[in-house]
Amino acid sequence: MGRFALEFVIAAGLVGSGVAVVMRRSNPSLPFFLEALRRMAVIYLAVFKRFHSVNDHHIPESGPLILVANHTSVFDPICLQVACRNRWIRFMEAREYYERRPMHYLYRLLRVIPVNRNGNDTASIRATARELSNNGCVGIFPEGRISDDGQLHEARHGVALLAMLSNATVVPAYLDGANPFSSMILDFFRLNRVTLIFGPPIRFDDLLDQHRDKESREVALKRIMNGIAALKAKSQDHAGDLACTPKIKHQPRSRRNRDRSIQLHS
Repeated sequence: MGRFALEFVIAAGLVGSGVAVVMRRSNPSLPFFLEALRRMAVIYLAVFKRFHSVNDHHIPESGPLILVANHTSVFDPICLQVACRNRWIRFMEAREYYERRPMHYLYRLLRVIPVNRNGNDTASIRATARELSNNGCVGIFPEGRISDDGQLHEARHGVALLAMLSNATVVPAYLDGANPFSSMILDFFRLNRVTLIFGPPIRFDDLLDQHRDKESREVALKRIMNGIAALKAKSQDHAGDLACTPKIKHQPRSRRNRDRSIQLHS
């Protein structure tokens, strides 16, 4: 009994120390529980995804913000929240996934916004617009689903409508390095090298109060998707440059040269 009590005290002390460290180093911009989850996600992404982000400075620290990105895997939202250190991202998710238990309770805790994909969903639009009117941050995957082949697909118009309604800043992002989608569980634990690239903010001041005009919404949507596509092209060009970089082969020195080197240094 005494040994058990000692082990319990040691375990409690370690847990308490870990909590104290997180609280001491926690980000005041995020609630404690969210910062704790984010720090655990940092470890997960470092181990399984060798994750890093580029151009985080494009993310505004305040004001209404919509983060848009391609959707290639189940861990995409985790990547965005890890990179977005000072903003709580409220993601929009299909209701059929939002209501699955036990994840439903976590989604409620994270204030995920459920969306009906079978038609117009005014409730989710109002909830998102309300969040943006309070200078919040919303994460949206414009394609509305995970891409099976890793390519960009046709986007839904909801993101353009929200951007024009709220006059929020839109920051495009591109996730590169995830394999084509195969399984919710397998993709989560598969080893990858994932890079998240952020692009310059996009504004829609020229389309203010034109959200009821279909052509204006098309212009806004094209502007958003072009921003993501430009980041994809930049990512592929960078990968191509690395692949084309010639490797320098070090030729073995002859015995005569080795002997000469020894004499020079002796």
